[in-house]
Amino acid sequence: MKRRGSSSMSSTNRKCVLLSVAVIVAALGPAPASWACYSGLVLIPTADVTGPYIWALDLQWQGYSRALRTDQLIINTEFGFGERLELGVDVDATSGSVENRALFNAKYVFVSSDAHRFAMAAGVQNVGQRFTPVFYLVATKDWGVLRTHAGVQHDEDGGRNELFMGVDRSLGERWQIMADYTAGDQNAASAGVSWMGGGWQVLLGAQWPNAGGPPVAVVHVIFTGAFRRGRG
Repeated sequence: MKRRGSSSMSSTNRKCVLLSVAVIVAALGPAPASWACYSGLVLIPTADVTGPYIWALDLQWQGYSRALRTDQLIINTEFGFGERLELGVDVDATSGSVENRALFNAKYVFVSSDAHRFAMAAGVQNVGQRFTPVFYLVATKDWGVLRTHAGVQHDEDGGRNELFMGVDRSLGERWQIMADYTAGDQNAASAGVSWMGGGWQVLLGAQWPNAGGPPVAVVHVIFTGAFRRGRG
């Protein structure tokens, strides 16, 4: 979700990163296939969801690479309800932040075909005070060798409709690589690699602002588990 790839580190950008984390966790983690944090790639959402009664906690650091120092710490959460719905809340926990902004996101899969390995979803992100919601539609297709994702997001702030696209591929049971792009000067392109071990995962990525400027480093440490016993 919200292309958080801009150098200004907008809340929209943070949401996208969250999506990416969700997708990786679901795809590589013990949860059903999906993208943890709003399920997606480094910046864009996908048609994945967290999974039935699965929770994901994502600690996200991002900024201009200076050893281990970064400019922001975001706490992302995602909860899966059934096979098609996920809801989450993200909080800006950056030290010295004037406001601990909490933003809500939701996604619903309205088309799902196992036979064709295809799904479509609609969602919203950046829902909260002082921020303008971003709505999106996205389609995901699994070709076997890799998966492709494409969609459009509508930013109420300025009334912009922005196209986005991405690809990802799993390498064995623990590794995943991905790349995505969102049109618009305030957005970015990104690439990342993820490694999973048990109920946790690490994602390392970078964002290249479309308007130019230095790349933004992104690190996610994700934990997942079930919040309801006896899930199927």
